[in-house]
Amino acid sequence: MLRYAVRRGLVRANPVAAVERPRDPRRRWTILSSVEIGRLERALVELAEEADADESAWVEQARVVFLTVVLAGLRRGETLGLRWRDVDLADPAGAVLRVRETLVHGYADTPKSDAGARTLALGPKLAEELWQHRRRTAYSGDDERVFCHPEKGAPLDHERYAKTLRAALERAGVERRMRPFHDGRHTSITNSATAGLSPAALMARAGHSDFKTTQGYIDLAGETFRAEAELAEQRMFGTGGYKKGVQTSSVDVSTEIERPA
Repeated sequence: MLRYAVRRGLVRANPVAAVERPRDPRRRWTILSSVEIGRLERALVELAEEADADESAWVEQARVVFLTVVLAGLRRGETLGLRWRDVDLADPAGAVLRVRETLVHGYADTPKSDAGARTLALGPKLAEELWQHRRRTAYSGDDERVFCHPEKGAPLDHERYAKTLRAALERAGVERRMRPFHDGRHTSITNSATAGLSPAALMARAGHSDFKTTQGYIDLAGETFRAEAELAEQRMFGTGGYKKGVQTSSVDVSTEIERPA
């Protein structure tokens, strides 16, 4: 508003330009290791097996939500806004997922940037999980939401999902606090960087409009999984007294990469 006033000649200078903005407080994100991801999925399977029929359907869907977040790296609004017409599991070139809609505070919208609207190639595990999920759900029409209330078809209750994930974290022995969607997305992008995904591919897959954000994940991957890098070197060169069965590390990291959606 003040910049506009300067252009109109209503004021001589913009006083806001001289103000030094305070730095955002550093936030702590939980990045799951591949070992923890596997333990968490098994915990969700066990919870589904132990629950009654109605609750079991919910927990089983929560497991697929978790896998979609950590394998595709979707934001919360993108996960909630996903419809079956955006998931092509029969593409001859391979299964894909298209991010074309978000659901934030109950309102449908388009991704906030051109980079956010993207097409993601799906690996065989996630493609199979989504295929089986579509077979199980009563809401499998193209316009239905992929993740929804199992009985009403209403948008997914993200708070109930968070509660379910906390129960699974406790069972899996992961004691660190985890934001269900935001830390799941951090986990996905950081593990992809660690796996060697090219910077350009990582940026496109994450839907970043600024490469500096992507570079932050690449740098973070080297710090978060330092123990894994050391173990890999030990396996190849026999250094450091590597012992079979040593558990890789998982850490709670402090970063300013992305704010929650």
